[in-house]
Amino acid sequence: MGKLYKIFDDSMRLGNPNALDNNNPHQTIVDAKLYVILPVYNRREITKRFVNCLTGQSYQNYHLLLIDDGSMDGTAGMVREMISSLTVIQGDGHWWWGGSLQQGYEWLKIRSTQPEDIVLIINDDTEFETNFLERGAAALKAHSNALLLAQCYDRHTNEIIDTGVHVDWKRLKFSVTKNQRDINCLSTRGLFLKAGDFLKMGGFHPILVPHYLSDYEFTIRAHKKGMKLISDPFVKIRLDGDETAYRTFKNDTLGIFLKRYFSIKSVSNPIYWTSFLCLVCPWPWKPVNICRVWLWTVQKIVTALNNSLRVLVKA
Repeated sequence: MGKLYKIFDDSMRLGNPNALDNNNPHQTIVDAKLYVILPVYNRREITKRFVNCLTGQSYQNYHLLLIDDGSMDGTAGMVREMISSLTVIQGDGHWWWGGSLQQGYEWLKIRSTQPEDIVLIINDDTEFETNFLERGAAALKAHSNALLLAQCYDRHTNEIIDTGVHVDWKRLKFSVTKNQRDINCLSTRGLFLKAGDFLKMGGFHPILVPHYLSDYEFTIRAHKKGMKLISDPFVKIRLDGDETAYRTFKNDTLGIFLKRYFSIKSVSNPIYWTSFLCLVCPWPWKPVNICRVWLWTVQKIVTALNNSLRVLVKA
């Protein structure tokens, strides 16, 4: 763990885990139970690094809810050897992100949680210092009716990735913003909220939005219900980055394009974008943006068709 903390010292200038305490406004002592919802799938070593961070926390009143969606690499067994306060929910590989979080929601719904207990939704490819849970819990306690996002840095470049998102529905544009007043959308990558608020939200939509956009749908819905969306500079994580998503398609031939573009792993899948927009996009931009999504899809299909024709001509 010492190497991890040295990385933080050098790149994020946090130094000793308590070095910023004199300037940290969140000094409140919190003793609420904290439930960590952690979806995982076949990333044993990455998950192990996360669990190492978790076991080193100064805030020990937590319970890890490991949502293992069909891992075949021994992830769950490894975690059982490292953490005693643990529940493992085993899936068959078809839950994805939204479905995994729904499983966590359903588990908490039937437990005797207190409204002031805390829920943390987080990715396993993140790292954090020993006071991460302590600071997150204290920061959340300072706000009522709020969702609080840890500010996210790239683990390799040290560049800031996420401090909250502003959605411009008129242009269908999602932009990271440092202005707290502009935040109307958050990811679930290090998201703290009170258990009572989490259960009040009603869970996720794993069929309509199974993976990408499921977090945005959830937090936009919360914002529309009057909850504050905030991020806190004293609550930080570092991220490896998503290497599994389908993001670029410009060189794909038609068959490959259709397979990848309409995959659950595609960040641009127009079917799930349509579901997302139907669920949260305000009028009058809902029909406009749905048309935009499918117009972009047609344009990309034309590009892929041209790529296929060029391949045939060269052959």
